Amino acid sequence: MDGGVERAVQVVDVQTGVQVDVDGTAAREILRGCVCSRTRMLDRVLSRIFNDSLAPLGVRASQLTVLALIGAMEGLRAADVAKYLEMDKSTVSRGLVLLKARGWVEESVGPTSKSPRLDVTTEGRALLHETLPFWRSAVESAREVLGEESVEALRGAADSFLRLRASQ
Repeated sequence: MDGGVERAVQVVDVQTGVQVDVDGTAAREILRGCVCSRTRMLDRVLSRIFNDSLAPLGVRASQLTVLALIGAMEGLRAADVAKYLEMDKSTVSRGLVLLKARGWVEESVGPTSKSPRLDVTTEGRALLHETLPFWRSAVESAREVLGEESVEALRGAADSFLRLRASQ
């Protein structure tokens, strides 16, 4: 400390010429302030809670989300699902292969449609209904793990993002 001001120790790696953060200030700043790493950590925690809860039904949280979106919005195409859920098209395609193989989703082509529309089958609708108690249990577990305020803050952040995206 010099005059009450902390100074980062600056050392240059002799072989590479790159400045080295010897005291870890950069690492601590990144760990404390990185929204990406923190939300990814929460994603892993929440995915584990929901996947564990839904496991008896043989469906994963990500699959249920896609199924619910298709069930809520008739006539979506795979590209629409990718757009609405901010997912890579190839990831959506791989997921749809499984949903179709399990008989939960089917494709239909209309007379003016260039790409197939997705529909939830009767079996898929039954699964959506059957998952509700398991899904509700997972929501309660998430509230217990994160706290009500944090769950509402996450929901609010997602809603704000969706509103902003819709206005663009």
